[in-house]
Amino acid sequence: MRRELATALLGVVQLTTSLSKSGSRESMSKEAIPSILNSKRFWLSVAALALVRDRSWLALSEKWNDVRTPSQGPITLCENHDDGVTPAQVFCSDCECALCRECFSVMHLHKRNRSHRVTSLAPPPARLEEIDIHQGCARMRVANLLILFHGESLNGLVELPADPFAVLTTAVNIPAGRSTPSVCRFCSNALDPHNQTYLSFVRIGKIFEFKILLRVTFQLVGVCSHPDCVRYSATACCRTLACGHRCGGIAGEKHCLPCLVCTSEGTAQDGDDVCVVCFTDRLCAAPCIQLGCGHLLHYHCVRAVLEKRWPGPRIQFRFMNCPLCNVPISHPGLSDLLEPLLALKADVTAKANMRLEFDGLLGCTALTDPQSEYFGRSEEYAMDRYMYVLCNVCKKAYFGGESRCQMNTIMKVLFFSFGTTHFCAACHDDFQRLVCLPRNQFPPCPAGPRATPAEGPCPLRQPHPPPGEEFALGCGICRNISTF
Repeated sequence: MRRELATALLGVVQLTTSLSKSGSRESMSKEAIPSILNSKRFWLSVAALALVRDRSWLALSEKWNDVRTPSQGPITLCENHDDGVTPAQVFCSDCECALCRECFSVMHLHKRNRSHRVTSLAPPPARLEEIDIHQGCARMRVANLLILFHGESLNGLVELPADPFAVLTTAVNIPAGRSTPSVCRFCSNALDPHNQTYLSFVRIGKIFEFKILLRVTFQLVGVCSHPDCVRYSATACCRTLACGHRCGGIAGEKHCLPCLVCTSEGTAQDGDDVCVVCFTDRLCAAPCIQLGCGHLLHYHCVRAVLEKRWPGPRIQFRFMNCPLCNVPISHPGLSDLLEPLLALKADVTAKANMRLEFDGLLGCTALTDPQSEYFGRSEEYAMDRYMYVLCNVCKKAYFGGESRCQMNTIMKVLFFSFGTTHFCAACHDDFQRLVCLPRNQFPPCPAGPRATPAEGPCPLRQPHPPPGEEFALGCGICRNISTF
């Protein structure tokens, strides 16, 4: 099976190679992307990538070993590079020169050059190093195609550039020292020299009812005019790392992030990894932060999670943990959102512990049994057992019952039948059996829906008749006045 998976991955390599053999730049732009997306081999390769767990599996396929074998023919070098090692990948018949894909994209930005006839000289072979699997995410890079897939969540990302001859850069691999970067540092699209300027007007004063406007021009170096990229540039760090690449973090941090382009032993993620919060973009596509646990996430994605808080009425704090390691999120740039959440968590935890002691459950089996999930963890057990809801007026947490009530273990009354009997939804569906059931066959307290026995103490915490008899609990408002 591992050999077949490795062979299936080779299909996308053969597909991208066949589509870039020849043809003009304009025709390839219109036909390449639909041809790739409509191919069965492409989606078969994506499915195989989701199942591959180790790069060593690729060595089991003879076809992969053949592809990795370097060719013995002469290598044509890029005529625009002076280093003598950069191979040429395309040949422009109109310009009569061999270029690498990056040089070709820059030199053919003008409209009159976009219809030049282009021939692919030697598509870069797929290597074992182009497939990487770590942090639960598998990624595959072939020529200008990048596939990212997270096997556990079954979420993925496929990046196909609009220009098939453009280079899909590895993270932000344009050094900051270049005066005219060719691609956007966030979206990696080619930059237009005419739309890299962002204009705004600031009023600086008023003289005799005449407004004086000052025109301020910001040159966003390496950022295109797309609204998302402009928004990201407002929080992005503008410093340059020692390696020459731009910092991928946010502005105002004491220490910059590790380089998202250069590989280092201390980091398990890089710019080509997908953000496990949004599963929409790579880490290099937006400013990132490094949490206290060491994992990298998009800054705006983490803020969105903390702003939306928990789903539903019940207060839960799992959203405050790292999605990769479940360690609580911590970062100085999130202090404005974390401080009120931590205060609310401390308040809810204190109230849950107080109620656990009030119910006499500090010595229950769930806390004293070494085989229990909550052995010696009274706070976690209290938070799991009780449900707290946030008041819309005072923004304080109040007791909303036990969590099993929310899961329909203790059912609320929804039906009043025969003028004498109250039913929940589950018992109402089985009323023909229950109304004929003798009283002595009802389970003792506590009882669940449909006359089934339940575990734990009595949820009413007050004297009442045995199950099967009508009983008024009293005023619910008065009962909640003294609760906590």
